Amino acid sequence: MPTASKVNQWFPPDVERRYVDQVTGQSGLTRRQAICFVRLWAYACYQQAPQPHPLRELSPEHHQLICPHSTAADLFYSDQPRGSERAAGLMINQLVKKHWVKRTTCEGYPSQLSLQIPPSFLPQTASEGLVQVEANAFDPRRDAPLVASFMDESYSWVSQRTENASFKITRVLRRWATQYPQGLRVLRQVIDQSPVAVAAFYPAHPDSEAMFHSPPSASLHLVTLDDTDPIQLASPGDPDCYVVFVRAWQFRPEFWCYANVCEFLADSQATLRAMQQEFPNLSDIYTITIHPNLEAFAMALGFKPLKADPASSIRWYYIALDDFLALDGDETLVEFDFSAPYLSG
Repeated sequence: MPTASKVNQWFPPDVERRYVDQVTGQSGLTRRQAICFVRLWAYACYQQAPQPHPLRELSPEHHQLICPHSTAADLFYSDQPRGSERAAGLMINQLVKKHWVKRTTCEGYPSQLSLQIPPSFLPQTASEGLVQVEANAFDPRRDAPLVASFMDESYSWVSQRTENASFKITRVLRRWATQYPQGLRVLRQVIDQSPVAVAAFYPAHPDSEAMFHSPPSASLHLVTLDDTDPIQLASPGDPDCYVVFVRAWQFRPEFWCYANVCEFLADSQATLRAMQQEFPNLSDIYTITIHPNLEAFAMALGFKPLKADPASSIRWYYIALDDFLALDGDETLVEFDFSAPYLSG
């Protein structure tokens, strides 16, 4: 019998990721639920394998398994410092309610599970499958022009946008990377390390805080003619720094999907938690959605719209830092419609 707690040995993480990416979001499955479901599926396949070896593929025909809560806890939480038999049982209950798992009795106790494996749970071939991505630090020497290219598309509707906006974005990103590299993050393709999303978190100097109560168009900087940044950076450790300005949180449109957004959202939360160590009184997050289509996404995360700009369609959006850090991105976004166009005219 395979050891459930050694799941990473007999079910390689790269294979697990391929199946999790495919399952996540289907009929309301969060990423955490998808991980647990896929591990149950893998455990069923491994139990029935003629010879014990690492799994490279899961068969839809292997969908029944004996799995008491103690075993499920080993499967679900082997790579986490938390998780109990009770937590594992509650997770199975969630999967049962979603009709992806069915319980049957085995010698008088409910430990035999039957999994529903529809064809849509099978990953596409490697040549057609989802491109793997990972979050890490922005590299100003390699990433700036590529990031500026897809950021420029987001600003294409802004009336005061300059013709050489891409050049200015490149230059400003490199300046921010010099000033506060910890605040710049990217999501990049694993295969070639090219960036597909960017986030810029900018702790604002107390003298700039009034800007967040002024028309947001006065704080646009990346694509305007003015070379003077209207928002100044706070000094590390400043106890009077209360605001972090999300100056960018943008994707290449073809990478805008539930799995990628959840991964980048989790990285953003980790980045802001680290920022709290430098700025202990940080409490407010402000942003401008840039493109109107992203307003629904901001509100799905809990951002509240503030007073609109009298000279344009943009507005400030606000959320308390503590509320943002408490978000469960998987749960929050599982019903969000990612099929709607990320950007349009």
